[in-house]
Amino acid sequence: MKIVNIVATVILDECLNLDRVHKNLPGSKFPRAGSPWLQYRLKPENYYTTFYKSGKFLITGVTSVEAIRPIADRIVSILKKNSIPVKISDIRIHNFVAVDSLNREIHFEKIMASLQNMNVEYEPEQFHGMIIRDNGHSFLLFNSGKIILTGVKEIESILPALDSLKSKIYRVI
Repeated sequence: MKIVNIVATVILDECLNLDRVHKNLPGSKFPRAGSPWLQYRLKPENYYTTFYKSGKFLITGVTSVEAIRPIADRIVSILKKNSIPVKISDIRIHNFVAVDSLNREIHFEKIMASLQNMNVEYEPEQFHGMIIRDNGHSFLLFNSGKIILTGVKEIESILPALDSLKSKIYRVI
């Protein structure tokens, strides 16, 4: 299992004037005219950051919990250097994305029949993987055996969620 993305929200001590942030923060951009958020890429790692007028910003692309606070501090430092004096009030993790593997190819037809009590979608004309929803988590399962897990809010839930799905699938394949 490998964590490939963490989504965290940083809550600041005051609201943001996005036009002012955009004017003072080189490299920031609105995705389209009138957009309610402002995009920014933190270099050199290329972490994606989205600023909101509510005084929050989202960080994505991080792969470890320990890295979130230093990245948030760097962004706040950049804002301060660019005449936007803010402080961090709180940081909340909203989503972990993890990748794992069954280490073998699988056949979706067998799995569809055995996971009838779960929310399972497989429409090969639209998407080449199977979507499985269980206990608030979403899994993408590919015939190569690769599993992508998303919707996990606590790191301690990742392995139990993956192990539960894998045990159900191993009974069938």
